[in-house]
Amino acid sequence: MKKSIFILALLLLSSAGFANEAYQKAMSQSIEKLFQAKTIPEYVEVANQFERISQIEKAEWLPLYYASFAYIMISFQEAENTKKDLYLDLAQKYLDQAMAIEANESELFMLQGFLYPSRINIDPINRGMALVGKMNAALDKSLELNPDNPRVYYLRATMTANMPEAFGGGAAKALPLYQKAAEKFQSFKPKTELSPNWGKEMNDAELGKIMESIAK
Repeated sequence: MKKSIFILALLLLSSAGFANEAYQKAMSQSIEKLFQAKTIPEYVEVANQFERISQIEKAEWLPLYYASFAYIMISFQEAENTKKDLYLDLAQKYLDQAMAIEANESELFMLQGFLYPSRINIDPINRGMALVGKMNAALDKSLELNPDNPRVYYLRATMTANMPEAFGGGAAKALPLYQKAAEKFQSFKPKTELSPNWGKEMNDAELGKIMESIAK
């Protein structure tokens, strides 16, 4: 009897190990594909992959995070505002599902802060006042949970760079924010191999442009 229980335990552990290995492999391949995507169909395809993973791994928030991220990226490429809102609705749906699994994750609040600017760009006059406050609240919460999250500094730098000088924006105001983000990216270590680790190349590129424009 004891021998049977021992064998059953080994089989269960072995099965769990294979399942975890399959999850790691599927996620690694999908994340690589996500950051190689350049067109809307490519983003949609990889978002669907993350959705399928999330349906199997129901306790994991990362597949939902990356599905949401993919749809936000699509919204920046889509030309029609109606379609942009539909893509952002999907991004919000997956983000809400991820929040339900992990309510105190800095990266999820950062992603919420990343989603709002795309909503604002669709109709700045009517949406700006309502959503800027929500965006700042999401980013503040992200920093409260992890003061070293470099993507929050990068997003705030980008928002400042694209804001008119009359409203406190512009290259000169954005420069120290990009520099702070660069410091944070330099020391940042993702929690796992699958954890969010994007933004450094984008921050470096924008920092270079800002320094060049100020030097002229």
